[in-house]
Amino acid sequence: MKFYDIDNALDEAIAAAEKPVKIKIEIELNGNFQSVFEQDIIEANFFSIKEAAGGVTSRGELIIDNSCNFFSTFGGTGSGLKVKISFSIGEGLTYFNRFLFYVDDKGIQDIKGSGRKKVVQLGLRDLSAKLKKSDQAKDWTSAAVFVYSVICDKTQPVKSLVHRIAKRGGLETEDIDCSTLPVTIPFAELKGNVWAELSSIATAYRCHLECAVEKPLVFAHSPYQSEPIQEKECSYTLYGNEIFYLRTIEKSEHYRNTVRLKLNMPVELVRQEIWRYNEPPVFYDDFFQPYYPFKYPLVREIEVCKYEAVYSVIDVDGKERPVIFADRIDSESQAENSLKYDGGKFFYSHYDVFTNYNRAVITLEKQSDGDLYRASIHGRPIVRDINRSYFLGDDNEVAANGIVAVNVTNSYFSDYEIDGKAQYEDWVHRELADRIQRRKEITVKTHKALFHARVGATVTIILKNEELKGEINSFSLRYRRDHAFITTFKLSEEKEGIN
Repeated sequence: MKFYDIDNALDEAIAAAEKPVKIKIEIELNGNFQSVFEQDIIEANFFSIKEAAGGVTSRGELIIDNSCNFFSTFGGTGSGLKVKISFSIGEGLTYFNRFLFYVDDKGIQDIKGSGRKKVVQLGLRDLSAKLKKSDQAKDWTSAAVFVYSVICDKTQPVKSLVHRIAKRGGLETEDIDCSTLPVTIPFAELKGNVWAELSSIATAYRCHLECAVEKPLVFAHSPYQSEPIQEKECSYTLYGNEIFYLRTIEKSEHYRNTVRLKLNMPVELVRQEIWRYNEPPVFYDDFFQPYYPFKYPLVREIEVCKYEAVYSVIDVDGKERPVIFADRIDSESQAENSLKYDGGKFFYSHYDVFTNYNRAVITLEKQSDGDLYRASIHGRPIVRDINRSYFLGDDNEVAANGIVAVNVTNSYFSDYEIDGKAQYEDWVHRELADRIQRRKEITVKTHKALFHARVGATVTIILKNEELKGEINSFSLRYRRDHAFITTFKLSEEKEGIN
């Protein structure tokens, strides 16, 4: 991950830091982007942060002079309007488009202060905020269950889990910049909003997830991707004379010496029997074979209504395990051909294996009284392996500090083999290697206009007697009219040979 590429002249102007920062704010009004006069921009603050859930989100806040009453008609409205934020240096240089935001739920806030001072305030959120609300307006006609999907593949978006989830948030293939992760997930059931589900995948595959400038959605930079991984390079170097604030603290909340991963992992099984009729009363013949009498006056539930045949399988230990999804299921004729009975004849007057993915809805009828020996359905089932877990600790660190554990669960891990280990095991090894590092958190402030920075990029700080290197976990950009621009980074210290 690196800073965004910018025009060479703009890059040189940032390095020189001799000219003031210029900001351009464009608001979509009546279907067209209209620029706010720069002299009316009183203050603009922007923030990006990597969330604990796994994704990177950005937000902003604007205070704009409204003496001319341009925004007065929008007071209390305007929620959802698009806002473009661009930066430049001095006069005559190009503007770099850094953010695309949406006005938050408070709309354009019309504020009248003392001395007839009129301003408007705008709270800004990036696309991730809209994706977080996707569960409030779900398309209930669209399935929330995906089977036999690869994690991410832009060449076949209909099978790509990232693309299929993003589509529920209104994003199409051309809106997504992604890497290829050819790991197959047998079954995925969406329970959270679009952003929460994508964040879970990003965590499980150590991906960078962001609603960025170049594309509405970026999902890339995973150690499991097919594309070559770029070497981690320093994006920018700050020197002591360019810094006016520096704080270093221990990042103790990050340290863990034990990782405990517990999974309910979907597992694909071979095609087999997934349902058999076994409702009492049941009798046994001379050969101890069970049979079910269908004789007057007894009327069974499966005869008079649409009976739910819930799928399950018996594992090697003899335990019944519920099936969460099944396909390649017997057709009606196949199911009828497998019926075994005396008397009858038995047949299905209703046979539906398409409406539900974990049960059939059937009605079994008879032409005359008889004894049913077997009614069954076969298919290819997926079950949850509820006993899957993987614990790993560093013995030396545990001996020195006791067990300091992190407990992790995630529905998107896989047993896909990576360098001889299942993917979820490989993830635990990587997580532990990162967690046992005693890192520092570095907060640095500079007047350099590093508006092309991004979370995940690496920054080096060179002081008189020390050199520090860290990855950006969060940053803020602060613009104030007639004041110096301020860039603030929070860095997670990087150590040689780590990551």
